[in-house]
Amino acid sequence: MKNIEKEQRDRQERIHELQKCIRNKEESVQKRIERQRRNQEIAEAAANENKDLTELKMRDSLQIQKLWNAFMRKKMDNEMRNSQSIDEAFKAIKTATGVTDVQEMVKKFLQRE
Repeated sequence: MKNIEKEQRDRQERIHELQKCIRNKEESVQKRIERQRRNQEIAEAAANENKDLTELKMRDSLQIQKLWNAFMRKKMDNEMRNSQSIDEAFKAIKTATGVTDVQEMVKKFLQRE
């Protein structure tokens, strides 16, 4: 009788140990799933942050390009204004002398001296 009770007790303990082992495995699986979910969230957040940084860099680059474009347009307008008086003088000389080549004009001017 004691032998049977001892066997039953051993079986119960073994069943209890197995149930405990099963619970531990289930908890481990749940923790792994949760860890994978958190890693995925972190990866998505990092990707979004990287995307946001790229977008900010592109916006900054666009603003710099706009500023550079405005600067170059203004510089070009000034150069055009400055060269307009030279062009008008060249046209006046051309109509007065009939010479159309700049080098020929310079040559004649230098020969006069």
